[in-house]
Amino acid sequence: MHPPAPITLRTEDLLRHLDDLRTGTYEGVAGRRAREDAYRRGVELAGPVALAVLRAAAEAFLGGDGETRSVGPEDDGSGGLEASFELSWAVQRAARARRGPDRPLEPVRIVVRFRRDFLHPHLSGTALGDWPFQVTSTADAERQAPVFAAIVEAELHQRVYEAGWRVLPVAERLGPG
Repeated sequence: MHPPAPITLRTEDLLRHLDDLRTGTYEGVAGRRAREDAYRRGVELAGPVALAVLRAAAEAFLGGDGETRSVGPEDDGSGGLEASFELSWAVQRAARARRGPDRPLEPVRIVVRFRRDFLHPHLSGTALGDWPFQVTSTADAERQAPVFAAIVEAELHQRVYEAGWRVLPVAERLGPG
């Protein structure tokens, strides 16, 4: 038996988040407009990493049948901002159409929200979150990859819960059930 691998916590983001709360700023900037500008820049930097994680999930679970896209940042309807990185695929879109407008099967989403009444933005899925969103550089964006991957895994599992195991094409390749 092998000894357990050492555990490494991702401490930087939460420590920076706490510093924001302590100083009343977001990444050192004050005022809503400046914080929104920092948020927009963070979303821009995070996009390539988030989309790469979504493409990897499409390859692993959807047989490469996935379409990715970025949405926003745009008004969230409550005076805040929201951006998302999305993955949809043929089976999900067909299930969405079958389920109807009252019960749509949504694409997998990595969401970055900057709510109107919040000091700083947060990272989540549609039903899972919130992580600190502390992205001001390419290195910061790349450090988010494990969080993006966790969100995507949870989102895929949620789609299985909502629509059944056949929603993920990889399940068909696992053999008879």
